[in-house]
Amino acid sequence: MASRTRWLLIAGIFLISVAACLSLWPWGETRSSADTIATAHPAVKRLTPPETVNAPPFDDDQLNQFLTAARQAEAISDQLQRCLHYPDPPGLAWSKTVTSAYCHYQFDPWVTPYEARDLIQTGHAAELDRRLADAMHAQSSQPGMQGALDRTFNIDFRNGSEETRALMDAWKRQMPMSPFALAASGTAYVQMAQQIRGSEYAAKTPQSSFESMSRLLESGRTDLDQAVKLDPHMTPAYTAMIYAGTLESDGPYLMSAAKRGLAVDPANYTIYARLVWMAQPKWGGSVGEMQRIIASAQHHVSENPLLKLLVSESSGGEAYVENCPCNPVTEFNLYRQVFAETAPVGMLMSAGWAAKNRNSPVLSVIYRSQLLRFDPSQIDQRESRAFDLPALGYSDWAVAEGNALIKLAPQDENAFDARGLAYESTGNFNGAIEDYEQALRMNPSDSWTLIELGNIYVNSSHDWDKGWAVANRLIQMSPDNPQGWLLRASIQKDQPRDGLDQTISDFVARFGNDPAQRGPVAEMRAMQKDVHS
Repeated sequence: MASRTRWLLIAGIFLISVAACLSLWPWGETRSSADTIATAHPAVKRLTPPETVNAPPFDDDQLNQFLTAARQAEAISDQLQRCLHYPDPPGLAWSKTVTSAYCHYQFDPWVTPYEARDLIQTGHAAELDRRLADAMHAQSSQPGMQGALDRTFNIDFRNGSEETRALMDAWKRQMPMSPFALAASGTAYVQMAQQIRGSEYAAKTPQSSFESMSRLLESGRTDLDQAVKLDPHMTPAYTAMIYAGTLESDGPYLMSAAKRGLAVDPANYTIYARLVWMAQPKWGGSVGEMQRIIASAQHHVSENPLLKLLVSESSGGEAYVENCPCNPVTEFNLYRQVFAETAPVGMLMSAGWAAKNRNSPVLSVIYRSQLLRFDPSQIDQRESRAFDLPALGYSDWAVAEGNALIKLAPQDENAFDARGLAYESTGNFNGAIEDYEQALRMNPSDSWTLIELGNIYVNSSHDWDKGWAVANRLIQMSPDNPQGWLLRASIQKDQPRDGLDQTISDFVARFGNDPAQRGPVAEMRAMQKDVHS
């Protein structure tokens, strides 16, 4: 979570100036007969006040039906079919048209990455160009083919690896004047630039990283500019140009790219989505600006149903979901209102994290399941969901997920923690101990794992010596974490072992004036009273 927050802060530095450019965009004007922009400034949407909260939008049976169907869908190997067969969130009526379009956008490239690689490597780049030209034509002329070229570029070429770079260079050697090759090369350069920049604060980022990023962006912009010069209808190039302008804090460049891209394709989802993201208040924009952009996009929903995805961001986007003053009850208002329409991956990710942080594991599992529907590559989100499945009564699914996650990420301690918790919930304490110990070998300072392991030693297996070692380790490592002290006191009371009064005295002296620790302090005092009664 720390790295995620750090990157958001860095991006914000770049985007504050960009928000000023967005505010100057003439969203209320008509640019052409094919692109009518909304003239009204819609009122800011607000959640229903907590006082008017209603019953949850689904009952236990509907929740269990959803979870059962989700697990069944996730067994489908074909990602597109998996997405199409996935159940919608319980109690919500998502548009099948929009959801289907998003599934195709995420998983249905006109040319697969493997086909593109083989055509280039075997010297048949001209055939790749021909097929991409067909995708461009389909995107602009065939119903149901909205975003056919954009999604192909997003899936095939938005990759900053050295392998992709070599492939793009080979393509350009075969077809030096191909706008497709230039646009794909520019897209890959921009992605490489982002990866080189990294996610650290500027003060912790070597100057060499900034210099490398600038060189890559210069190369990327050269290719992208040449691509749209050769073919102004090359919409994926405009999207990459917007991102390049974002990384360099070049507002005029990115806004020029957005304007030209929407002039070519007024219903382009990828361009609108990037503009809405940059208009968020956390980047210096405003909810009103976001709503004006979204309202403009909605005039083209009949041409491209993907634009309906933006409606979920009308209240302020990801930051609004994360910062909502919700509690586990009023959380359902957000669920009903913000997610009444199909939502994109970024919104679902923020909602899953926020619901978990606000102690709503049911909604966190629903949000994260939908996120994995549209992007199953998000291993950390899959791990987070696995941690919550036992609380919903799905320990067997959690164990299966733990097995799958360990196979996918054998060096990730969180995968072992997730399976360990699943084992613990089924009473398989030996299996849980093995997984927690493996996780600690990978990350010896993980206090969560130590606490879970200590709880098993003390409260389940009564392995007092191992529990004592864990308690001492926790106190030494994190003396301001009450859990180590509670473990130590439990052992002294239940084994029993000398020193309980001293432990309680030390605990009260350390935590007695902390309002957040009233519960543990009361627990300690009750323990002392029980021993001396």
